[in-house]
Amino acid sequence: MLNWNGLADTRAAVTSLLTQTWQGLEVHVVDNASSGGDADALAREFGDRIVLRRHDRNLGFTGGHNGLLRELIARGDVDHVALLNNDAVAAPDWIERLVAAIEANATIGACASLMVFRENPGTVENAGIVMLRTGEAIPRGRGRPAREFASAADVAGVCGGAMIVRSAALRQVGVFRDEFFLNFEDVDLSLRLVATGWRCRYVPTAMVRHGLNQSIDKVRDDAFRIRSIRNMSVAYFVNMPWQVLVLTLPWQFVSWIVAPVAAALVGRPSFAKVLLLGRLRALREWRGLLRDRLALRPLRRAAWWRLFLMHGSSFAAYARFLRDVVLLRRREPMK
Repeated sequence: MLNWNGLADTRAAVTSLLTQTWQGLEVHVVDNASSGGDADALAREFGDRIVLRRHDRNLGFTGGHNGLLRELIARGDVDHVALLNNDAVAAPDWIERLVAAIEANATIGACASLMVFRENPGTVENAGIVMLRTGEAIPRGRGRPAREFASAADVAGVCGGAMIVRSAALRQVGVFRDEFFLNFEDVDLSLRLVATGWRCRYVPTAMVRHGLNQSIDKVRDDAFRIRSIRNMSVAYFVNMPWQVLVLTLPWQFVSWIVAPVAAALVGRPSFAKVLLLGRLRALREWRGLLRDRLALRPLRRAAWWRLFLMHGSSFAAYARFLRDVVLLRRREPMK
C-alpha cells in the first residue's frame, strides 16, 4: 500500500488488511514523502504489525511501488503480491478470495477485484479493465449495478488499486515502468502479461470499497492529463502485436484525430490540446517504443488474433465520452 498525504484513508485501509481471514499475509506500507508526519503516525499506531518503508521524495505510484516489488519477488518465499489503494477498504476475505482464484490455474498471472464506490457499494467502480479498439483502456462496468458483475471472467487487465499478481509473472515481465509515474501503469503491466501468455482474471467475490481518485485529485492538472494520454499510448503500442496495430488503425484515427477535433469544435480547445500533446509526446519517444517492443518479442506467447478479439467496442464508450466530457463538460474519465 502506498501512502501520500492520506493518513486517515491509509489508517482505514491498513486496518482492513490487518483483519483479513488469510493468515499468510504481510502488510507493507510505503510512505511517498508525505509532508504531515504520516509515516511517524503510522509507525506509532500499527507498530510491527506492518512493514513501513519511507521515501524521501514522491516517486509516484510506479516508483513508490517498484523498489519493494523487486525485493519481494526476489525473496523466494513470496508467491503473490497484492496491491491495495490507500483510499480503499477491503472486505475481510478479500485476500483469501484472490489467492484462491490465482492459485486455481497456473496460467493466471493477475486477478482483478470487484471495486465498488465507497459511498455507494451497490455500484461498480471497477471490475477489471476493458481495452478499446482505439487503443484506450476504460474501467469495466463503471457506474453499473454490482449484481451484473457476479460472474468470474477473463479480462483484458486489472486495476492496480485492488489486485493480486503472481510473483513468477512479475519476474518474467518486470514491474511497473518507472517513467509512467502515475496512471495507466496497471494497463501497461496487464498488457505485458496477456502478451506473454498470462491470463488476467476478474474475481467478483473479492470486494473492496473504493474512494475513487482521493490521491489523484491532489495532482490532477494538464501535465497529469498529458502524461496520462502519453502513458496509455505507450502501453498500447509497446505491447500489442503489429497485426493488432494494423487492424485497429481506423479506430486509432478516431482517437488521434477525430476526438481532438470534436472537442475543439464544441468549445473544449484546452482538452483537445491535452489529447494532441499527449499523443505527440508518445510519438517523440518512438525510439524507446521500438526498443521496448524488441525487448518484449522473445517473451510473446499469445496469438495476435486472441489479443484483437479481447478488445471491446469503442462506439458506446465514445458516445458516453462525447456526452459527458465534451457536451456536459464533466471531468474526463482518466481513472
